[in-house]
Amino acid sequence: MKKNESIAKVMSTSLRTINLQTKLSETRAMFSELGVHHLPVVEGERLIGMLSYSDFLRIDSGDLYNQDSKQADVLLDNLSSVKEVMTKNLKTINTTTSVREATKMLVNENFHSLPVTDEGDHLKGIITTTDLLNYYLNNY
Repeated sequence: MKKNESIAKVMSTSLRTINLQTKLSETRAMFSELGVHHLPVVEGERLIGMLSYSDFLRIDSGDLYNQDSKQADVLLDNLSSVKEVMTKNLKTINTTTSVREATKMLVNENFHSLPVTDEGDHLKGIITTTDLLNYYLNNY
């Protein structure tokens, strides 16, 4: 395993993104159908936030899943918005960040993902704890 290997070789680049107009009911479906835990929020190509499944669960009133799905979606969409729920002040890395440094950041900051951006905050990918665990499993 290369100690200073670039995160570019490990990060996920096939991303589903959302924007501020995306309804929370749509994000619920995306989390479920895609099996992802992080949805980058973009404005054009620029990263402006991240909606994690944990963020999403904070607004779950507990009653959402005890109703039929159409009622739950209406309630969810009227309860809040992506802008209100997403994490706005993100720590990001770039494609030259090493796997080691990204791992340290995730451990030290207690994050589960880091968006990978260029100088203009354009989203290039995302690295998650799962990506890193798979990397370490494949290289040890």
